[in-house]
This record gives sequence, structure tokens and C-alpha cells, in this order.
Amino acid sequence: MNTAIIVMLVILGVALAVIAVAAVGMQGGGSDRTEIGRTITRTAQHLNGDAQPPRGLVEFFDEIPLPRSADSASDRQRSGS
Repeated sequence: MNTAIIVMLVILGVALAVIAVAAVGMQGGGSDRTEIGRTITRTAQHLNGDAQPPRGLVEFFDEIPLPRSADSASDRQRSGS
């Protein structure tokens, strides 16, 4: 029972944090006055898809090899490779 309450409070806290990020990111109060406001605004832009992804994230995903699919195998067979 206590575990359920703790989990519910954690989920509620995360939900409130996401709402705060979105509210400040939509030019809410304090978004241009503090470093935290600028950080939250930038985070909200990323969450909304309005900003370019961070370079480190792009490099991380570029290093992961793409899985081979059945379509790519059939394309290689047709081209004679």
C-alpha cells in the first residue's frame, strides 16, 4: 500500500515538472529572466520538436548500426551484389 502511494507521488511529481517545463517554454513567467528559465525554455522547445536535436545525441545515434531488414536484402539480390 505504501509503495503504491510513493509511486503515485513520484508520477505526480514528474507530471507537474513536465507541465512546468511546457508552461515556461510557451513564454510563461520568468522564462527570459533566469538561467533556469532559459534552460526550461530550451527543453520545452526540444520536447515540442521546435529545436534541433543536441549534437551529442545525434552523434550517439549515428554510431548505432541500423538493423538489416528484409527489404535491404532483397534490394541487394536484385542489384546482383
